Amino acid sequence: MCNYSVVIIDDEPWTREVVKHLGKWKELALTIIGEASDGDLGLEMVRELRPDIILTDVRMPYLNGIDLVRTLRAENNNSQVIFFSGYDDSAYIRSALRLGASDYLLKPIKPNELNERLKTCVEAIKKNKSEKTGANAVITEAPGFIDASWAKPFYLLCTDLQLALQAGEINIVEKKLGEIRTLLTQNEGETPHSSALIQVYYAIMGILQRYISDSGYSVDEVFGKSNTAFVFGRDSTSVELFRYAQDLLGIALVRVSDLTRNSSKLNLDMVREFVKESYTRGITLEETAAHFYVTKEYLSKVFKMKFGEGFTEYVTKLRMERALRLMSEYDIAIKDIGPAVGYFDTAHFYRVFKKHFGFTPGQMRAALSMDNSGKRE
Repeated sequence: MCNYSVVIIDDEPWTREVVKHLGKWKELALTIIGEASDGDLGLEMVRELRPDIILTDVRMPYLNGIDLVRTLRAENNNSQVIFFSGYDDSAYIRSALRLGASDYLLKPIKPNELNERLKTCVEAIKKNKSEKTGANAVITEAPGFIDASWAKPFYLLCTDLQLALQAGEINIVEKKLGEIRTLLTQNEGETPHSSALIQVYYAIMGILQRYISDSGYSVDEVFGKSNTAFVFGRDSTSVELFRYAQDLLGIALVRVSDLTRNSSKLNLDMVREFVKESYTRGITLEETAAHFYVTKEYLSKVFKMKFGEGFTEYVTKLRMERALRLMSEYDIAIKDIGPAVGYFDTAHFYRVFKKHFGFTPGQMRAALSMDNSGKRE
């Protein structure tokens, strides 16, 4: 099955998070390959990554979603587009449709609507690709070549980085990343333009994907469901970007080594199934470790290596997904949602929910209620 690429562009972090939670990405053969927090950065990212589908807010700083897509259409970019907006504005809707958007969804986004539109996009992509010749039907997921005076030394360093990964030499990997960053700084300054950061980062990610593939594994096997896309924002720095890239490469080296040795007697897929069945009753790392007769330290370490996310992070994600589903699909009092997902301290549930989504449960419920009241009509 072909995998199709998706970029999410929205200045609200909680909206990006909700979209990532609601989309049936694996089922629809979709992969999120990039995120941006405003229209300017989103434009540069789309030019670089050439995604199959663009999910974008309409009203954003620096460049709104309509102008972003209008610019891309003028450049003959025919990616499928789904617009988001908190405003039921007919002028925006008409503009979106004229630009060939697949749809215009009002916030708060409903899971069934989002996934229906994504499915429509996938069907359209398949149809378009089937009408092209083999040469034109290639999915371009990798970034384009860097066209700069420092391109040659950059790609030489990329080759060194690839060899260091294949050799499993984490010290050399870190050294080569440092040299790449130095090269970038020497040629682009301490605050490189976002387009340079995007190109460099996704070139490194291309190396990482090749390393994983050449090792005989998939990105999902190495990182689980954890997000590997750096969120490009107006304040993103090369320091943050390279630290993030180094973390991903380090995790990949450990995880590929662990998979290759296959030395763990603990069936972590069974652990995860146990957690899925038990998280609503407040299961903890200690209880899970005791259930499988291992120490909590060992379970925490190997769980992170296998799935690319910590045990607590995984449990929190399960609980938040269910909390949002209960809130959006059922008429359940907020005070009863916490216990239903494994939080028996209401204040703690509120804190975790706010941290995860950026909104309190009450604010989220109010937004969902406004939508359900028929405002969009």
